[in-house]
This record gives sequence, C-alpha cells and structure tokens, in this order.
Amino acid sequence: MARRTTPRLAPIALAALAVLIAVALGTACASATPAPSPTPTPTPPYGLPPLVLPADEAPHDFGMEWWYFNVRLRGEDGARYALHDVVFQVQDIESSRTLYVRQLGFADVSAGTHATAERMRSEPEPLSVRAGVLTIPFGESFVSVEEGGRYRLVGEVGATAYDLTLLATTQPLVHHDDGLVDFGEAGVTYYYSRPRLQVSGTVTDADGAPVPVTGLGWMDRQWGNFQPVAIGWDWASVQLDDGTDLMLTRVFDAEGRTVASYATLRRGDGPTRLLDPADFEFAAVEGPAWTSERTGTSYATSWRVAVPGEVDGFTLRPLVAGSEFVSGALGVAYWESAVEAVAPDGRIVGGGFVELNWPRGPTP
Repeated sequence: MARRTTPRLAPIALAALAVLIAVALGTACASATPAPSPTPTPTPPYGLPPLVLPADEAPHDFGMEWWYFNVRLRGEDGARYALHDVVFQVQDIESSRTLYVRQLGFADVSAGTHATAERMRSEPEPLSVRAGVLTIPFGESFVSVEEGGRYRLVGEVGATAYDLTLLATTQPLVHHDDGLVDFGEAGVTYYYSRPRLQVSGTVTDADGAPVPVTGLGWMDRQWGNFQPVAIGWDWASVQLDDGTDLMLTRVFDAEGRTVASYATLRRGDGPTRLLDPADFEFAAVEGPAWTSERTGTSYATSWRVAVPGEVDGFTLRPLVAGSEFVSGALGVAYWESAVEAVAPDGRIVGGGFVELNWPRGPTP
C-alpha cells in the first residue's frame, strides 16, 4: 500500500486551521473475507486525480485527512457499548510538520455514561506505510490500517480500554459518484466509507477483566485541501438489518445557509445511488433537546429519515444522549452518538451514528 503523492493546491483554505494547529503544537508538544475493491472512478473535475482503491487507504499529501470509525458493540455478558475513534492528520504548511490528533468517545450504553479522551503527536513528515500496514501510534495505543479493509483500534478512555479488529465485509461506499465532494468556499474533499465492518475484540473496564465483544462498525475516509472549521453539518450513518446502508448529510455555512445536502444509498449488493435533497428526508424531530453544560449548545437528539419509494421511514434515537466531544487540541465541539433506527410500530430495524457539528450555543 504505497502512499499517494499529489501536488498540493493553494494553501488559502488551510489558513484558519493552521492557526489552531500552531496553538495546539505550542500547548501539547473474525474471519470474513472483504469483497474485491472497485476499479478507479472516472477522472473527476477540479484537476485532481481519480479515487483509486485500495491505494487510497494510505495517507496523502494534502492539508487535512482523517480515518473516522464508529462502532456499536455487545459484550458476551450482554453489556452494550458505543465507540467513536478518529485520527486526524493535519499538515502545517508553515512548519512543514504533520500533526496527528486522535479523538475518542466511549459510551457504556447499559450504564448510560459517556467518556472522552484526546491524544496528539507531531511528526516531521506524514507517517508511511510499512509492510502493507499504516500504524499511527499514541503511546501504547494505536490505530492500524491494512490494504483491503482491515483495521485495528487499541485505545483507552478513562478507566476503559479496548482492543478491536475490524474487517470490511462489503464494497466501499463511494460518495458523489466519483468520491469528490465540493463544499463551496470550504474546499473540495475526497470521501468514501467502509459501511459494514465486522468487529471483534475485548473491552476492559476498571476491574481489569477483559470482556469479549462483537459488533458492527462504519469507517469514513476524507482528505483534501479543505477547511472543515469553516462549515457545520448534520450527518448520519445508517446500517439497516435488511442490509441497506445509508449516509445522509446537510452542510451549512456560518450563517446557517445550506452549502450541500445529499445522501448515498446502497441496498444489499445493489448499486450505489447518489440522492439529491428531494429524494430523501433527514430532519430533526421536534421534542426535547440535549443541552451541554460545558458549551451551552443544544443538540437535537431524534431524527426522522426516509427515502420515498426505497426505504420506509424510521426515527433515529440516541443510545446515550449526553455524547458531546469537546476538543482541547483543535478547539471544536460536536455531538456524536450511536443511534437506533426505530420503525413507526416501535420495531428496531437497524442502527448507526449521528454527528452534529454545530456552532456553539443555539441550534442552527
């Protein structure tokens, strides 16, 4: 898995983020077989090379990149857990150094608790792939990425530790047909997902006894010279029990104006479809919001989803409503919660995650 090198675009879109990086550097110095990877996408616009998998599992020479994992777990003892584990790779043009930030959110669903952690490291250049594996270490913890959709997450959040292996069991989900999404003034990003990751491993609590766990994961991959701090978004990943995978998002600017709204749908082994705003429903359900005592932000916690003619409507409800992450390194806050997909008759028909990256304070 060789590292893809791509000429960099103009650094204007990274200016605001570079300020945050400078501050951060100064203050914290199962045995399923993955399906074959798809052929390269057609040559896209913007003067950028096409998305090529599995080569693009590796790091790139762009300003911002991430590997974003969402996992729902169940232990042999019946306990339920939810995890979001993300690594950001940020290249600072001024110092020519590469910053890695890992953000973790772990929910004990049975106990109704949510804990977070954040780790950082700075390197003179992006980490490289060795013997087909990219390993991003943070002390004794790490994230590893292997070509073809195999991953390992080893981490600690408070008194809880985990060691998980994730294996892709379906084709990647390429968004916007060619894997490139235009966020207007915020820039352009490559974007694909691994929507069905078979998960196995252990969760160890404060008592020190490892509990075997299994579950289902989702991984998002994005990279480009874009400025995510300039926008906000509502986002959801949905894995229905009938094999349907669905990603939905609405992106808005600082004034609350919609920059992009789209969804990606795949039913079982069928084709991947890009959905326009008129093709789907993704809207907050009126009702009690969860308000953060730390940031004062009020987050909607229930969301109505439907794809008329394709997917019957259901409501996404959080497993643990108090699931905010506040970053000390990058100065951002967002709500990231595992959810259940609930049909109108009360049946649980699937699950997933919802992420709300909103300006602090009142809802947009």
